[in-house]
Amino acid sequence: MSKTTAKKIQAVDWEKVKVISFDLDDTLWDNTGVIEKCEQELYNFLCRKHPPFGEHYSKETMHRVSEQFIAQDVPHFENMTILRKAVIEHMLLETAGDLNLVNQAFGVFYYWRNQIQIPELTYQLLDKLNKQYSLFAVSNGNSNLYWLGLMDYFEKHYIAGVDGRAKPSADMLHKICDLKNIEPQELLHIGDNHDTDIQSSINADCQHLEIHVKDLGKLYEGV
Repeated sequence: MSKTTAKKIQAVDWEKVKVISFDLDDTLWDNTGVIEKCEQELYNFLCRKHPPFGEHYSKETMHRVSEQFIAQDVPHFENMTILRKAVIEHMLLETAGDLNLVNQAFGVFYYWRNQIQIPELTYQLLDKLNKQYSLFAVSNGNSNLYWLGLMDYFEKHYIAGVDGRAKPSADMLHKICDLKNIEPQELLHIGDNHDTDIQSSINADCQHLEIHVKDLGKLYEGV
């Protein structure tokens, strides 16, 4: 077992833990290349259905439009579904496109967003933990846990922009504590990203475990 990962697992006060929340991308599955594939398929669809789109936008400039929307720091744009649809609508308006394409285009993106390979170990870990703890999903993204066959393990999926501000805000973790009527230190949040997952845990005064999907086996062995 990796010494660093082992120390992180051992640092958790497991006797206090009653509820565990999980980040999703790169925590329960490898998200490498997924968003890039989604954006490529979205771009191809819009170019095919509305040729002026491809004349006005490259995939890179399309991505920059998304970044401009995110930079507005509008709470509801923290919901990736709302953000993505707003970006598509904006680009269609800029190119005199048919706004009926918005939902169709998003449907293409969303289909590929959920073409994810879930490791067998993820199912095994969630099944093991679910026998002892209440489990929640807390994500800044918009993966569909029903489509992915994971929702049965979770009591609820908290989604940024719908259930509170995006991590590193403590909003969603606080809501779990309120729902379960527990103290913050009785909630353990597990995620791969220090700037979002771990910082949100610190902001919420919850316990945290920084771990990447590649180390889930060590967590499975350590709990």
